[in-house]
Amino acid sequence: MSAVSTYLHALDGRLRIKVAAVKGSSQKAQEIEHQLQMYDGITQVTTNPTTGSVLIHYDSCRVEQDRILEALKTLGCLPNNHHKRQTTLRNAATDQEDFGQELVHTVYAPPWSLPCSD
Repeated sequence: MSAVSTYLHALDGRLRIKVAAVKGSSQKAQEIEHQLQMYDGITQVTTNPTTGSVLIHYDSCRVEQDRILEALKTLGCLPNNHHKRQTTLRNAATDQEDFGQELVHTVYAPPWSLPCSD
């Protein structure tokens, strides 16, 4: 399968990915569902051939996102270098929170926290 993903959304216990090979192909959708459901810890896989979406629900205590991403690469749903470009998905929420806090500090800086100008 030579599908390439253009979209990946990850939350703890849930991954959604767009797979070009699934779009318009019920056969590929069923194949991916069947293969992923064989992994221990994956509780549900739903594919949508109309949109090309693959939704994976999993138990994060039994399987890590990294293992699911590796499975997706093996199935041809992700390019081999995709994982290297991602920040660790488990840390994505923390990264967003840190960014939000940094943005608030940048936009609202109390006068006493601004650097002195000579």
